[in-house]
Amino acid sequence: YPEAAREAAIEGRVRVEVSLDEQGRVVSARVIQSLGHGCDEAALAVARAARFSPATRCGRPARSTLTIGIRFTL
Repeated sequence: YPEAAREAAIEGRVRVEVSLDEQGRVVSARVIQSLGHGCDEAALAVARAARFSPATRCGRPARSTLTIGIRFTL
C-alpha cells in the first residue's frame, strides 16, 4: 500500500490493461482507471510481476489482452 495513499486514507480500485505473450507473461501494462497517490504505480508493478495462464486459440497458446482490477483497501 503506498504510504501517500495510506496517509490520505485513499481506497479504491486501479484498472490495468495487460497484454500477455504466448507463455502468459506480461509484455505491457497500462492504467486505464487511475486512483493516484502512488496506487497507479503500485498496481502497475503488481501487474507486471504477475504470471497468467496463456489464452488459447484453436488449442494453441496465443497472445491476449485483458483488464484486471487491483483494489486498495485500508
